[in-house]
Amino acid sequence: MRNFSAATVGAVALGAAIAGAGTALVAQKQTQKSTTFEWTKLKEEPTAIGSHRTVMNAPTLTLDMLEMHITTLNPGAVSHPPHQHPEEEILIVREGQVATLQNGVETRLGPGSIIFHSANDLHNIRNVGTTPATYHVIQWRVRK
Repeated sequence: MRNFSAATVGAVALGAAIAGAGTALVAQKQTQKSTTFEWTKLKEEPTAIGSHRTVMNAPTLTLDMLEMHITTLNPGAVSHPPHQHPEEEILIVREGQVATLQNGVETRLGPGSIIFHSANDLHNIRNVGTTPATYHVIQWRVRK
């Protein structure tokens, strides 16, 4: 077994710590700071049920994750089968007529309406109108 000086061992340990810190920084998402998102600059991606615009998905100074997107549903389309998740979310109807299902109860809403899905509640949303329905989704996960 070779004997290494304390300086050599220290240098190797410091190098490993720096390399590990660099890897950790690469793996973490950048904390979102104050910003704006202009509607005309959000890229619209076609989907099988309408379209999707990604706004952001990043940690903030107080949240582990803040995810925002905008969905447009074609007439008659459903966002997804009823599901649940541990995060709460808010939906803001921009245009069109939607129905939200929350724990088996359906509510119909129009432009300007706000939907709150509580944690672990079974929910979904569908377009019940004759024109596309667009809504903004804001979902977050708190730090523990």
